Amino acid sequence: QSLRWFQRLAQIAERGKLDLVFFADTLVFKESSNIAELARFEPMTLLSAVSTATERIGLIATASTTYYEPFNLARLLASLDHISGGRAGWNVVTSSYPHAALQFGKEKHLERSLRYEMAQEFVDVVKGLWDSWDEDAFYYDKTRHEFYDPAKLHELNHQGKYYSVKGPLNIKRPPQGYPVFIQASASDDGLEL
Repeated sequence: QSLRWFQRLAQIAERGKLDLVFFADTLVFKESSNIAELARFEPMTLLSAVSTATERIGLIATASTTYYEPFNLARLLASLDHISGGRAGWNVVTSSYPHAALQFGKEKHLERSLRYEMAQEFVDVVKGLWDSWDEDAFYYDKTRHEFYDPAKLHELNHQGKYYSVKGPLNIKRPPQGYPVFIQASASDDGLEL
C-alpha cells in the first residue's frame, strides 16, 4: 500500500461524511501476521501526510504507553494536531503482544496491571505537557525580540512513580487543547484508563 492509497481512503471517508479515520498499529511481526500488519507505516507520520490531502476528517493513531516516552508522544500528537488543523486523536494502548518488549531492548513484557498503572500516569504527563503553554502565550513581537509571555509558560516538573518529566513541551498548545482520546478495551483497567 502506498501513501496515495491511504490519502484516497481518507478522502473517500471524508466525502462520505465519516467522523474519522483510524490507523491501528502493532509493534511486532508474528508468523501469523497478515499483510496489513507487515506492510504498515508508522501512524503519526502517515497521518501527517494524510492530513495534507484532507480538510475535515479526524485522524486517529495508535500509540503505546508502554513503548513511547510521554514527552516524545506529547510532541508527536501536538505536531499532528497543528499540521492537521486540530484533527488529531490518540488510540491509547499498552501493547498486548509480549514480543514487543524485544523490539525495545527489554527482556520481558510488563505485566498487564503494571502496564495500565503506568499508562494512567503516562496520560496525565502527556496532558500536563500539553498544558505547558496557555493558548495565547505566543505573540511574536519582532521589535522587542520576544515571542512569548513567560507568565503563560508552565513547566510540568512531574516527579511520579514511573516518569520524571520537567517540561515544558517545545511546541505550543495543540489546537484542540487535548487531541481526542479513544481506547478500545472492554476490561476494567481499560475502561478506567
